[in-house]
Amino acid sequence: MSDNINYYLLALGYWNFFGSLTMIGFFNESFGKKMLNDWCKIFITEFKLDYWSKFWLGWAIGLNIFFGLINILAAKWDFIPLKQFIVCFDMGAYLTFIGLAIWGLKAKRCDTGIYTAFIIFAIWIIWGLDALMQG
Repeated sequence: MSDNINYYLLALGYWNFFGSLTMIGFFNESFGKKMLNDWCKIFITEFKLDYWSKFWLGWAIGLNIFFGLINILAAKWDFIPLKQFIVCFDMGAYLTFIGLAIWGLKAKRCDTGIYTAFIIFAIWIIWGLDALMQG
């Protein structure tokens, strides 16, 4: 099997793991506003840290850490079908994120920064497809 699937799993794992550390900073409302509204311009609606946003943020951080670690660990596993399943699951998650981003644009909740997310999501999907085809 090509090392490409292992590189993909490791890269995506570390991307998610370290991304979750950045998300921890969103528990500081002023940092969250700066990052999501001002600097990256992902959301039009103002970032507010209320009960439900704290709940969602904790859930998202936990899932990012979990899936980041699963991807990192999977690169060391010798069971190829499981690696392929994880890559398919990763690509499915990014396809879901594309759908959510499209919904956010149609609902006029996302700003111009969301277009960068489309590029990032496409890179992960294309790399995942390439990793599966080489395997």
